[in-house]
Amino acid sequence: MTFPNLWLTIAQLMIVSLTIFLAWMTYRTNLLLKTYRPPFNVLLSVPETFSRLALVGICFFLAWLTGLSAEQLGFVLPFPRQSIIIGVSVGITTQFTINLVALWAVKQYGKHIYSPWLVWNILPRRPIEWLLVALAFIPAVLMEELLFRSLLIGAFFDTVPMWLLIAVTSVLFGFMHQPQGVLGMVGAGVMNILFSILFVWSSELLVPFVTHYTINMMQLIAANYQRDWLYDFSESVNEWPEPT
Repeated sequence: MTFPNLWLTIAQLMIVSLTIFLAWMTYRTNLLLKTYRPPFNVLLSVPETFSRLALVGICFFLAWLTGLSAEQLGFVLPFPRQSIIIGVSVGITTQFTINLVALWAVKQYGKHIYSPWLVWNILPRRPIEWLLVALAFIPAVLMEELLFRSLLIGAFFDTVPMWLLIAVTSVLFGFMHQPQGVLGMVGAGVMNILFSILFVWSSELLVPFVTHYTINMMQLIAANYQRDWLYDFSESVNEWPEPT
């Protein structure tokens, strides 16, 4: 094994370890949320923000450690304006479709398949919170895209078949959305397929990042106009404490 390949192997092992750790943390968080509802906006939590920023830094470090080219990791911006337009367009269209499918699925299979608590928790209550949430989404989305696109696909591109990479990362991405219920997990898995296809097609991280970010923001905007629909998931509004 050559020296560069050794570092790539070490980086791949660390990437897998990080992914397993985050999956385990998501599982533990999901168990905690069954008995405890934080009375504050978790997305705007200072410790959470620092944790996300630290994870972004770790992902960039692992990307550097692989020794792979910027092109393979998606760290190129040949046409940034075009990439942003594509990402926003795909994101808006996708979120509109997701909203319709979610409403149909809940009506068809019952409320138990979806948990809107997380969306309700991070939904801005004051005008200034829209700006804060929009900013907080940047490291949150960037961390997920770095891990699932640049690292899990880019760093394993030459060793694992692409269809298998997309399949495995989709299952993992869905698993990490457990707090949103079965529907949220399935939807996230499908979204991961879309983000992965965009990443491979564009050879850029920017396109899936903007798409992912747009979907998240559009989801909150839609939820803001569907508060009655969110309330309908609980017998009493008091079961969902207002974030402070």
